[in-house]
Amino acid sequence: MIGVGGNCWEIKLHHSRGNIFLENELGPTAKAYCRHNISAMTIFIFAAAWGGAVLYFLIGTILYGTHNWWVITDNSVITGYILTLLYIIGPISTIIDGIPAISRANVSLTKIATLRNELENNPEVTNIKQADALPTYPSTVKFKNVIYRYHQDGSDFTLGPLNLELKPGELVFITGGNGSGKSSLVLLLVGLYHSESGEIMLDKNLISDANREAYRQQFSVIFSDFYLFDSLLELVDEHVDKKALEYLRQLKLDHKVSVENGAFSTTALSQGQRKRLALLTVYLEDRPFYVFDEWAADQDPLFKEIFYTKILDDLKARGKTVIVITHDDQYFCMADRCIKLENGKILEIT
Repeated sequence: MIGVGGNCWEIKLHHSRGNIFLENELGPTAKAYCRHNISAMTIFIFAAAWGGAVLYFLIGTILYGTHNWWVITDNSVITGYILTLLYIIGPISTIIDGIPAISRANVSLTKIATLRNELENNPEVTNIKQADALPTYPSTVKFKNVIYRYHQDGSDFTLGPLNLELKPGELVFITGGNGSGKSSLVLLLVGLYHSESGEIMLDKNLISDANREAYRQQFSVIFSDFYLFDSLLELVDEHVDKKALEYLRQLKLDHKVSVENGAFSTTALSQGQRKRLALLTVYLEDRPFYVFDEWAADQDPLFKEIFYTKILDDLKARGKTVIVITHDDQYFCMADRCIKLENGKILEIT
């Protein structure tokens, strides 16, 4: 599934979706891989057996041919050929038999090393049931002197220190040039990046490795490099198809896409249409926080206006905290606040 970049992030932000993706997508794929691996090894065993049979057939041919076809009177020559072939067959068979085992061992060691690095770099709790509980109702997020650093293109970039407060029912726009730290700020906000210092609070709860997984479940996000699943996964219930159809009509996609048992009929759409389909998914999630990273960038003027004047207003009216990364300055008046970033720092809040 599931990353890169986006697809990995979507799974991390939805624990139940990750479990369903594991059971319905990765599980069957792993079983299919197992079947193919068994089939491949079966073919290899038959091939090895056939190779041995061919070699013994060659020995038989030599013995028969020297007495019936070729004039060879010296038995020591025949014996030399036969002994050479018999000595060769052992090492050759060992080498051939060891090739699959060596290949599998190499792949396994690489996977173990990768897993070890991931666990060392991400020591957080990954089981939501074991994580500290957090409220799922509309809450306030506070950044207190939060700093995040990363190395990019041979230079160090520092985001922060950030002091910020996001309240329920608030619509916030984040603006700034390329490389100003907008996307990094959003990834910090939703718990996908870990701050180097400072505190992130959800109401009175300090976000740490113990509750970060539960904290992520507060957010519905559409990333700029989003991943669109071909089904609604954990959102499936007896009313979801009806709700989805209603949103498809609003987003002008009902003539291209239908929903049956929580699965989309197609995702082979333009980038703008795919983003609208992703918007439908986050609408149905109904979480306290909504984050949109340049959602309107691939939309025509009609849908830009619908997004800024209707969709965002509806989310705000439902008490959601909405954060939008945007460059569409003609709609800045719709926001409660506009936060401008420059070189990793908050330049101004209007």
